[in-house]
Amino acid sequence: MNFIKKWVLGMIINNIVNRKGVKQMFEKIKAALSGQKTYIVALSAIIGVLIAWVNGTLTDVEAVKAIIEAILAITIRAGVSKT
Repeated sequence: MNFIKKWVLGMIINNIVNRKGVKQMFEKIKAALSGQKTYIVALSAIIGVLIAWVNGTLTDVEAVKAIIEAILAITIRAGVSKT
């Protein structure tokens, strides 16, 4: 029974996603985010680290380490995109 539900749900989702307008919308979103996804994720990570640090979930050392790792991701992405 569970297999049938998954199959029906998959068919419905495929039908919706295969529509021309939806495909064009996803292509526009993909084009707009081209080259920006790494920066968005890294900045989101920094914001998450700052929130966790303020709440006391992370120590000072852990927060600094995580922020440095996010900055490294940004610089590596910038270096890769220029080559």
